[in-house]
Amino acid sequence: MIHQSAIIHPTAIIGDNVEVGPFSIIEENSKIGSGCRIGSHVIIGTNTILGENNYISHGAIIGSDPQDKSYQGEESYLIIGDNNTVREYVTICKGTSKGDCFTRVGSNNFIMNYAHIAHDVLMGDHNVIVNNVQIGGHVNIEDHITFGCGSGVHQSCNIGRFAMIGAGSKVSQDIVPYSLADGPRSYIHGINIVGLRRNGFSNEEISTIKKINTILFRQKRTLDQSIEEINNLPPSEFKEHTLNFLNKTTRGIVRMKR
Repeated sequence: MIHQSAIIHPTAIIGDNVEVGPFSIIEENSKIGSGCRIGSHVIIGTNTILGENNYISHGAIIGSDPQDKSYQGEESYLIIGDNNTVREYVTICKGTSKGDCFTRVGSNNFIMNYAHIAHDVLMGDHNVIVNNVQIGGHVNIEDHITFGCGSGVHQSCNIGRFAMIGAGSKVSQDIVPYSLADGPRSYIHGINIVGLRRNGFSNEEISTIKKINTILFRQKRTLDQSIEEINNLPPSEFKEHTLNFLNKTTRGIVRMKR
């Protein structure tokens, strides 16, 4: 049902069984997939594409212009996948020409109140963004990551899959996959063992991840030396994924406090 007070631009495409609440606005060239529910007082900005079965709660602003001084009104986009929950007053910006003019959010993410996802962010699937989390521009977020309440991520950081970032943490470098990071200035505190177990990782798989963590954080090695040592481990998807992640880092990685 589309409420009579909602404003929908004629160029917007609305799928089947979509609900749009009172006083919400859907701007031009946007697409709302089938089964989506849009609460009241929501703004869906221009060139915003939502997949199917997303829930956008009251007061959220999805697809707003980038908060970047270099943005000059060029055409840019926000693409969101399926089955996401976006709670009250969340803001998600479109991309800029310094990226590829796209912000992308995957599927099955749960984004809680007052979170902000900035321009050119690339987010995967099954992530939990807790209240008041602030994510800067050009951040790359992999899959199955939990961001604790009030945490913040500096622009251009990479956050590896199955990581956990504690409440109130400030992240200014890359978080290696499977890690637990916490503290006002984030440090690594081992692996995200609770999250791994909850997601069905076996004891053998967790043991492999622990070996990688030990090489990276519990021995006195440079990053290049750690990469060389990890290369010597037996083949595994965890080894390969971690090496690919480390080889792409440009800001360095968050380390363990000594």
